[in-house]
Amino acid sequence: MLNRHRQAGTRMVLDGPEELELALRLFRDDTLMAKREAKRKQYFVAPSTRRKIKALAARRRAARARRKRSVILQG
Repeated sequence: MLNRHRQAGTRMVLDGPEELELALRLFRDDTLMAKREAKRKQYFVAPSTRRKIKALAARRRAARARRKRSVILQG
């Protein structure tokens, strides 16, 4: 029988045609799982980076608000 705990590049020895069906299904499941994980990791932003981006956006918002207030006070 096939080993469920396979590693990348592991050779699979099949005993018959019914095992080929199982092997194909396992291969498809593995590739779908790898694809999902790759998509998930593609958009991952580390927590420290996320905080820096959030702080930068807050500084920009505050600067925009200060400029808007100064225009209102001058006009």
